[in-house]
Amino acid sequence: MKKISLIATLIQLSMLLPGCSNQESGFKNLPGKLPHLAVPQHPFLGPNGSNNMHDDAYMTDTYEYAGPQDLNPETKLKSYTDGMNTCVTMTFDSMGRMITVDASMLNYKFLMLDPVSLDVIASYDLPSRDPMDPLFPYNDTSGAAYFVMDNHERIIFADSENALQIIRFDNETSKFVRVKRYDLSSYVVKMEPPAMDHVQMALTDWSGRWLWFTTRYGVVGTLEQESGKVETTLLQGEELENSFAVAEDGAYILSDHAMYRFHAGMDGEPEMDWRAEYDRGSRVKPGNFNQGSGSTPQVFGDMVAITDNADPRMNVLFIQRKDGEIACKVPVFDDNESTTENAMPGWVRAGPQGLEYSVIIDNNYGIDRASVLKPGRCWMNHVGNLARVDMLPDGKGGFTCRQVWRSREKSSQVLPKVSLLNGLLYVYTYKYVEEAGDYRFFFTAIDAGTGETRFKIPTGIGLDYANFGPPMAISPDGTAYLGTMKGLLSIRDR
Repeated sequence: MKKISLIATLIQLSMLLPGCSNQESGFKNLPGKLPHLAVPQHPFLGPNGSNNMHDDAYMTDTYEYAGPQDLNPETKLKSYTDGMNTCVTMTFDSMGRMITVDASMLNYKFLMLDPVSLDVIASYDLPSRDPMDPLFPYNDTSGAAYFVMDNHERIIFADSENALQIIRFDNETSKFVRVKRYDLSSYVVKMEPPAMDHVQMALTDWSGRWLWFTTRYGVVGTLEQESGKVETTLLQGEELENSFAVAEDGAYILSDHAMYRFHAGMDGEPEMDWRAEYDRGSRVKPGNFNQGSGSTPQVFGDMVAITDNADPRMNVLFIQRKDGEIACKVPVFDDNESTTENAMPGWVRAGPQGLEYSVIIDNNYGIDRASVLKPGRCWMNHVGNLARVDMLPDGKGGFTCRQVWRSREKSSQVLPKVSLLNGLLYVYTYKYVEEAGDYRFFFTAIDAGTGETRFKIPTGIGLDYANFGPPMAISPDGTAYLGTMKGLLSIRDR
């Protein structure tokens, strides 16, 4: 517990004190702080940077603090079962302890971990998943893969029985305890077995009254936390496999057909403010779950950014929050070789003519998740590349958008993150090693301003170090964590 107390002190200090830039520290000649506007803090979620997979309610995938800077780095891999297992979403409480979901095929469980040793402090078993489900295991994002930590450090998630649970860690007993459970099994879409619908995730609105939730096959719902009252609407024939965002003006929900903004009516009923249809292309591209956008809505400034699934090239779309009108769009990557199944880290800043926007896109075209256990793994046909796109005011009331840079790095599909403090984009890259007959993996930092690769930290070779989707997380003390096929990997500066 001494280690945890020390880390808690450091984290509290890091939250209170203004950080010096890497250039001021003299350790590394790194890019430095990115000009940006702060992401609003959701009043009913934990601190930005540590309350969910995408860091905040706007789903920006950015941090106000720095991650590893290649200062005598140390890597550590910890497994939590004898077979394959991976840690998915990671959050951090006020004492610096990590809360994560460990997935081992059929079984999910919450773990509280010591952030240094990675040892288990407590666990909470979840219902098993159904192996007969056609989505299982590589196309299923339900069963607590998405969860959030609220402002009381309670964990809100949907389990594989289509129930929303709220749990908390009891410091007196050193155990997780259930606070509430809401059965939503009667609200999912009725399907012909073995097909089945799943509650994906839940997020509280900015009033703290309603929990918004979605299901894989098109249900959008609200749940009143105090009474348990549920209201729903169905997006007929549409899928909702991505996480969604909540802002002061409503819930931003992306289907495989369109981008939506909803608000809760007087009785909580989901009311659609607008619907922005996008080009969903002609096929399910290799690397995607379905024929639609694989991105998570990125809310910032007056905009929400997504990708489409257009042919021959995917576009980045900037959509106005007020009315759903497309402000600007730009194609990225090469013809017939572009798609993403990842969120886009992004930020907004004040410019001379108004707000300026930036997002970074990870090209997942060619990744085959179902082949992870085969000799070629997931990446034999992966095209790779990342790109930054900016949208700027044109001085005439409109906008122009363009690709700023393109990196030839190949990300394994781990959810990338940006440090707004040191200007680095963090990704997890790979290279095939002929003599090993497998891949070597690297924790890689790219200059978010120029696209230049700044450093690569080797983590290991082979399946144990492979990651094809679970997100990266950076703790306030600067340590990076990501799930691999053998558990949890940490990378920290010594």
